[in-house]
Amino acid sequence: PLAPITGPIAINGAEPGDVVTVDLLEITPQENEGLTAILRDFGVLRKQFSDPQALSCPVHDGKAWFGGRIPLPLTPNLGTISTMPNEGYKPSYAGPYGGDFDQKDVATGSKVHLPVMVPEALVFFADPHASISDGIIAGTGVECTSKVRARLLLNKRQPCNHPIIENEDTIQFVGTGSSVEAATESAAEHALGFTADRTGLTRDEAYMLLSIVGELRIGTSPRPVMATRLIVPRETLIAAGWSGNLWN
Repeated sequence: PLAPITGPIAINGAEPGDVVTVDLLEITPQENEGLTAILRDFGVLRKQFSDPQALSCPVHDGKAWFGGRIPLPLTPNLGTISTMPNEGYKPSYAGPYGGDFDQKDVATGSKVHLPVMVPEALVFFADPHASISDGIIAGTGVECTSKVRARLLLNKRQPCNHPIIENEDTIQFVGTGSSVEAATESAAEHALGFTADRTGLTRDEAYMLLSIVGELRIGTSPRPVMATRLIVPRETLIAAGWSGNLWN
């Protein structure tokens, strides 16, 4: 199954080498919708759970109700925010452009910064969840329809080669790769380059600092392209010499 998609949204004047900032103002799950599922050949324990099935998890009264009876806190999220990759849209694949990276903190109040790969950027949203965990071991959260309100900003000629998730307290560096290890290496290299370039630290010092303060999270469940993120406290980067501004 493919997640519902909104877009692509063309941004006038966007060209490769620019950065699009998606400011998520509102993600509101549709009332009385919501389900979770086991999909064939999907998730961490795919060999144990090979028979597909779905379970209703309706949203009402400020909760998602697992099986209609177990209340879960709402953590509205978009599993997919993306600019268009050079090779065209790939459902369920993450990459430097964003894509289906399933990072829990892509939520109301966060900003997602994405590199522009093609003219006009062609931004799209998909895969809304009413509730989700980092790692999503079965491959699904509480899948639902959602109302999304966002502000899109264009930052001209800015260095960005992988997604960055920004919220009030953290800067989160997303990495992708063919395995958890490769995605972790990508996220670490992304965070290291940013920290060394934007602070007064050497690469050696930045590497050691990130080992102390960086929190690693796995996003997507096992699939051909994995995504992780390294979460770094904003105040630590500022104390190290960062201006606090991602773009000029």
